[in-house]
Amino acid sequence: MHPSVIFVGPTKCGTTWIDSYLRTRPEVSLPQAQKETFFFDKCFERGAEWYAAQFGQQSGIGVEVAPSLFHKRHARENLAATLPDAKIVIVYRDPLDRAVSHYFHYRKAGVPRMALTEMVRAHPDIVNAGRFRTHLAEWQATFPGRVFFLEYSMLKTNPKAFCDAVCAIVGIAPEDSLPEALMGQKVNAASIPRSAFFARIGRRAAEFARRRGLHGLVNTLRETRLKQLLFSGRANVKDERDALRSEFASFESLFDNERLQIVSHQAAQ
Repeated sequence: MHPSVIFVGPTKCGTTWIDSYLRTRPEVSLPQAQKETFFFDKCFERGAEWYAAQFGQQSGIGVEVAPSLFHKRHARENLAATLPDAKIVIVYRDPLDRAVSHYFHYRKAGVPRMALTEMVRAHPDIVNAGRFRTHLAEWQATFPGRVFFLEYSMLKTNPKAFCDAVCAIVGIAPEDSLPEALMGQKVNAASIPRSAFFARIGRRAAEFARRRGLHGLVNTLRETRLKQLLFSGRANVKDERDALRSEFASFESLFDNERLQIVSHQAAQ
């Protein structure tokens, strides 16, 4: 099967939480061996049959939560060529908050501590993935009337309402209450690894495996203690986050024209 709803991100906007919630719903079919197939941006040469096979023989509404796609033109074009009638879901988060969280995404992967501006030079997607207004216009042009929104802030303040909005977009009935396992849970929270070296090795090995279609192996290893050993273990990130605050004022100007005023689960016109 091919999905009909794609959550395109961007990264660090609650997409791992969304994927975890949708996997509790039997009406929804998601990739079986991993959260994100990376088909449209990294594995497109494998072909549409390979992509369909990632969903197995499931029935129900096909969904993929694929936050790596949001800011990539080639991924958007590949998606449109494969699934021209798909619903596209964008999760909006304040661009500066999202960028800081993305900074710690790289720190968790073993990238050394550095100034925010230096991290952006090394990893431009920290800014590019938060250019909401710029990329929104491109998604709207490619999927007219089929782009929907969610607000990340609602996930923090009213997760039940956020889930109801997710259900409305996907086309499934809302539940009376959230699964207990997700209540108050921080999925994919920021952390700093014990060893930056081994975290980098682990990240590169996982990327190598995914590009060769070994998603199942990566997923199996993530269920062991290996992920925790590689990507966490040191103190929380509060002190480092506080140290970055002196840079926020100048950094925020990069997003002056990228903020949005949206209504959750509203379709873009």
